[in-house]
Amino acid sequence: MKSQKFSYVADGRTYIGSIRRAPTATPMAAVVLLPDWRGQSPLANDHAAHLVSLGCSVVISDLYGDGFNPTRPDEVGPMVKHLMDHRIEGTAALHACVEALKQEVPHGTPVFCLGFSAGGMVALDYGRCGARVDGIILCSALLKTAVEGMAAKIAPPVLILQGTQDQVSPMSVIADLISEMDAAGNDVRFVLYSQTHHAFDNPDAGSDPTARLCYSPASAVGARAAIAAFLDEQCRSN
Repeated sequence: MKSQKFSYVADGRTYIGSIRRAPTATPMAAVVLLPDWRGQSPLANDHAAHLVSLGCSVVISDLYGDGFNPTRPDEVGPMVKHLMDHRIEGTAALHACVEALKQEVPHGTPVFCLGFSAGGMVALDYGRCGARVDGIILCSALLKTAVEGMAAKIAPPVLILQGTQDQVSPMSVIADLISEMDAAGNDVRFVLYSQTHHAFDNPDAGSDPTARLCYSPASAVGARAAIAAFLDEQCRSN
């Protein structure tokens, strides 16, 4: 199914994502997919197509605003730095995206956020800022503990899928995040894949285990299965 443009506004700025609708009139769920640094890339569209095959309607969000999608690594540094330096701004944009998606699906459809890499940071921050969704999923995320102005409490259940060899979000960061989640009493499950690096879901990351980014086919398949199981479990509980 072809994607269509999906626009929303936050703090006076226009964001331009894309939407793929579920194959049935009543979707199993609605998912805001927050992509990695490349935005609405072939990989993000592949993830979205998989979710549609599960029966979901999916919006690929616009991470940076104005529909900008980097095509070169040298373009992304300042954009991701802006996301990290203005984390509340990212949550405001995601909130606008979620509310716009709710208007596109039947009332009562379970709504989820699924974030990859930098998109995962935004998704978790949204949870800390009072997210009104049925679940939050992070996969190979840029993990960060809460900053000033964010509560540690997250209402919806959270699934976090990470590699033990991730150099972007190493095990020390995961340990700090676990401490934060436990102290807040959040419903969070962590799934760790051994011998797995950052961007393990991305075939374009290559296969060099000494590199900062590295694709892991087995972990990628496992993560998709875990995501599908989490969606099914939470939808059944609603």
